[in-house]
Amino acid sequence: MEEILAKVREIADLLEASEHAVVLTGAGVSTESGVPDFRSPGSGLWTMLDPELFTIQGFKANPKAFYEGGAPFVKMLDEAEPNEGHTVLAELERRGLVKAIITQNVDGLHQKGGSKRVLEIHGTLSSASCMHCGLQVNIDEVVEAVEDGILPPLCVECGEPLKPDVVLFGEPLSPDYSEAMEEVRRADLIMVVGSSMQVSPANQLPSYCDNLVIINRTGTFYDRQARVVVNESTATSMRLLLKELDQRT
Repeated sequence: MEEILAKVREIADLLEASEHAVVLTGAGVSTESGVPDFRSPGSGLWTMLDPELFTIQGFKANPKAFYEGGAPFVKMLDEAEPNEGHTVLAELERRGLVKAIITQNVDGLHQKGGSKRVLEIHGTLSSASCMHCGLQVNIDEVVEAVEDGILPPLCVECGEPLKPDVVLFGEPLSPDYSEAMEEVRRADLIMVVGSSMQVSPANQLPSYCDNLVIINRTGTFYDRQARVVVNESTATSMRLLLKELDQRT
């Protein structure tokens, strides 16, 4: 624990000295909210679902199978609540220590936790859109339709299937990615929180800043060039970081 506390103090020093700190988060920040990550053996999403269903080609070919496979996950995310990792990051933003959160997650938990500037580079599960006419609806309408046995949920305007506003395999990243690029180019500190940095092109973002902090349970490609690496849960790390900052005020 002493080693972790020493690293947390170092992160606090870097945060206080920075003028434009940006946080990049991945699935690890939400696992303590009961949201599975994608690749953990036995518990990752891709051990439970067929990734082929979650390509844009798969959705277009068989939207019913897409919803049959993904409906429990959509409901799980809809009911998930933010954990301490999310709420502490929101507090760091409120204090002006973090300027933006760039997330690979689609669960909306950063916003539920109080964060204001959140760039969702893989889209969001808070809404769904018709690929034919562009009508956008709240995800609650989709969840309701699925619970009523309507698979796939259909657009009320044109009758075509509604697609959650997440980025499926084979689709371009969301428009937020351009803003994310601007943020990392401006950043004098990037904190990677809960991401193994295996997914491209998100894993290229940390390369734009020499001042790097990694908080993740497992190692990442960037560990060797990071100023500080903490291999601990994000909620624990964030709690200790906020406690350290509070002691300084």
